[in-house]
Amino acid sequence: MTTGTVPAVITLKKGMNKLKVAIIGAGAMGSLYGYYLANAGYSVELVDIWQQHVDEINRNGLTIIDGNKHHNIFIPAIADPRLLKEMKDLIIVFVKSYQTAEAIESCLHLVNEQTRILTLQNGVGNVEILQQYIPSEQIMGGTTSHGANVKQPGQIIHAGKGKTVMGRIDGQNRTRERWLAEKFAKAGIEVEINDNIQTLLWDKLMVNVGINALTALLNIENGKLLEMEETQMLMKYLVAEAGNVSSQAKIQLTCQNPLEHVKSIAEATGDNKSSMLQDLIKGRRTEVDYINGAIIKKGKEVGVSTPYNKVMVALIKAKEKQVKREPF
Repeated sequence: MTTGTVPAVITLKKGMNKLKVAIIGAGAMGSLYGYYLANAGYSVELVDIWQQHVDEINRNGLTIIDGNKHHNIFIPAIADPRLLKEMKDLIIVFVKSYQTAEAIESCLHLVNEQTRILTLQNGVGNVEILQQYIPSEQIMGGTTSHGANVKQPGQIIHAGKGKTVMGRIDGQNRTRERWLAEKFAKAGIEVEINDNIQTLLWDKLMVNVGINALTALLNIENGKLLEMEETQMLMKYLVAEAGNVSSQAKIQLTCQNPLEHVKSIAEATGDNKSSMLQDLIKGRRTEVDYINGAIIKKGKEVGVSTPYNKVMVALIKAKEKQVKREPF
């Protein structure tokens, strides 16, 4: 695996002097990235099916709340990506994993051979969905350590800052990918190019497996998991199963001790509500099938039993049936 910071100077090919971006799934994280990129002067369009959010952004602008500071910016927002016209250099996918296929299908008219599709979604499986529509050499995966929550339509709370790590899924990062990383860096997004995205995505999956379902079921912030023996025990078993699956599947992890890594993330994001908890609070379908469910699926493929993750999936799905669904 090789990683690297963004080079200071990049020689660009003709036509690579601008950045045109569509953000598909402009909820908390999508809006946050949209703000950073638009604030840097790039051409950004936000897409989200939450019509109230879209209307508020178009009416009064997008507001990012960072501590005591409120940053407001006007960015074009739309609910239907099929109404967008201009080809994009970059399409960032932030929709829920179960929406990925429909989302990318509606954006194909914005894609040419230079376009890069970047997924910063939770879980695993999104890359495989994108590969059904887009050549592998145009797909980038990544993770982000930023945290964000929706306060109300048009207003996003920036809950934590961190690095964005991304790269082509085939590991063949070239001038185009480095150019995009440079644009991110100039927008104030700390970024790193990585040649081994599968490892990166599974590192993040281990964290989500150990935190999301437990916090969602117990309706607690991430840090509360470390305050109870019972939740620490369940975290241990969930992460151990995921580790056994990755080992048997010969998927390399960067962290030597996955459990301690998960605990460190839970502590660092102690006041944060996991995305799965936020989904249940808002009455939305969760991404449990692409997190704990991904461990179950891969476990079946490689012959590893995953009873604790199976219980988590069953409990989350039961919980989903108890909450009122919102139309976004």
